Amino acid sequence: MRIVTWNLNHGHGSAAWPRLQASLGAEIVLLQETRRPDWPGGLLWGRVPHRDRGSAVLATRGTFRAVRVRGYEGWVVGGELIDSGLSADGRPLFVFSVHTPTRHATRPRRPYVAEVMNILDRLGRQVPAGADLILGGDFNLRSLGERTEAECFRTLPAERRCLARLAGLGLVSCWAAAHPGRPLPQTLRWTGDKTPGKSTPYHCDGIFVPAAWGPGIICEVLTSAYFEVSDHNPVVAWIPR
Repeated sequence: MRIVTWNLNHGHGSAAWPRLQASLGAEIVLLQETRRPDWPGGLLWGRVPHRDRGSAVLATRGTFRAVRVRGYEGWVVGGELIDSGLSADGRPLFVFSVHTPTRHATRPRRPYVAEVMNILDRLGRQVPAGADLILGGDFNLRSLGERTEAECFRTLPAERRCLARLAGLGLVSCWAAAHPGRPLPQTLRWTGDKTPGKSTPYHCDGIFVPAAWGPGIICEVLTSAYFEVSDHNPVVAWIPR
């Protein structure tokens, strides 16, 4: 199974993601900051209130039964993927594209870590026990994983609580599974970064899958100039199933 997640930066990557999907043969695509995709397969898209963009989940096979995550319309989009042939041992498969909300004049928001925890709690109540869950997207955390001693940042205690909650949902980070003990690669090329070379290594984008799928995962952050249409780098995972 091949999965890709990408924040398209207000739709600027809209022409690039189809080529990425086609070149990878990705069966599941998770998009954020996208207009409604033109897609022939399974598709769920939700618009963020008062904006023309939102999040989307796409699959090359099967159809989606939408699951609404109240309070996060357009930010968290997904549901059960049916008749895709991607389910393991007949278990239901749920897929969600997550973009932790930013503040807006019409909707005050709490700090990102609090919003992530709330999203995870709501998903934990809505996804049935015994189902498999795939989450991916832009979680808006500075460290979506554990930092090494050599890195300039440290994973914050609040971020660790988010990671523990993801583990409590039975999930593992594809990056961590594929690169244990390695530094977290940059996924956000933040345009407000004032450091030389604008190199602040924010690692806020990722893919999480059932921990049982962890052995043999390959996961990469793509950094070609082709992807600079967005300020986020795509994250891709290959699941050996």
